[in-house]
Amino acid sequence: ACYTYVLKAHIALARAVFPDKIEGVKLDAITRAPLWQAGLDYRHGTGHGVGAFLNVHEKGVLLSFRLNPNGLLIQDGMILSNEPGYYEDGNFGIRIESLMVAKKATHITSPLGKDFCEFETITMAPIQQKLIEKTLLDQGEADWLNAYHHKVHEKLKPLLESDAQAYAYLVRETAPLSL
Repeated sequence: ACYTYVLKAHIALARAVFPDKIEGVKLDAITRAPLWQAGLDYRHGTGHGVGAFLNVHEKGVLLSFRLNPNGLLIQDGMILSNEPGYYEDGNFGIRIESLMVAKKATHITSPLGKDFCEFETITMAPIQQKLIEKTLLDQGEADWLNAYHHKVHEKLKPLLESDAQAYAYLVRETAPLSL
């Protein structure tokens, strides 16, 4: 069940719609909510900026339960990691990680005149499905996973179809999940 709750947390952030220029601590709470509902949590931040000066952990941009001392807000155009997890000391650890870009949510028209953003996942790698407990996912989460896997398949197919073994892996790992 732990893997599925981490996946639900990953999907919660990937699907989030939020005001442009928001504190990362608010998005961190959205991400952790599925884990909290199962009595689970993790001791690390949910994500960080990527890209400044070729640094993996970009300083300044933070998705964490800690307030950001730099005061930088999440906004359109930023690239961040999405990496919730769960760890049992001495037993095992789970982390599902990808990179995303914050983009204007053009389908949202705010009566307040505010801009809203959403994330586009830019990492193109299948998310492991063997450990998913399907009864814990709702249809919206399954739909997100299937749409993501369809995109991964379409992006990687031209690169892998000439290698029968690699392409078979891609087809198998991006097959639609049915509830």
